[in-house]
Amino acid sequence: MEDASLVHYLHHIGGALAKLILIALVLPLVLVIISGQSVPATLALMTSTYIIEYGAAPVGIGLGLSPLIVLITMVCIALGITLFLYDLLDATGEHSEQVSSFLEKTEAQARQSQILSRYGIYGLVPCVLILGFYVCAPVSWLFGWSRNRSLLLIMAGYIAASVVTVLLSIGILGFLFG
Repeated sequence: MEDASLVHYLHHIGGALAKLILIALVLPLVLVIISGQSVPATLALMTSTYIIEYGAAPVGIGLGLSPLIVLITMVCIALGITLFLYDLLDATGEHSEQVSSFLEKTEAQARQSQILSRYGIYGLVPCVLILGFYVCAPVSWLFGWSRNRSLLLIMAGYIAASVVTVLLSIGILGFLFG
């Protein structure tokens, strides 16, 4: 990479990191502070969400956070990470000839498959349920699917799974300790 190209790449990465920190860290913490919820419990929920994604809901509920705060925190983290991954992949594809060439070949192969080009994007919903949001953005980017539509489907699948997990957590923990 040339110096100018490296600076541009680092600028891309810096912007992606800033967006990640704002959406996945600052926004949930500001919301928790405003609502008067426990910051340490929220940090535990956030850490758990980074590791076990929507499976972290019982951690937040068990630590006494409100279900709405748990849901919003988890969604902010999923959105922040997904946007970060898209930005990171874009920067890498833009600055690496090998990645760019591989991407072009993959997109061409995906367009040749009628089923994949027509219905493949909808596979992101079960993908987020089974493999998690860390996998969905690279899959979407690799096949060249619409970012906005992909993001909508990824987040819809994640929110649905999170709502179910929060509701189950409330019910199970309420039954056990209620």
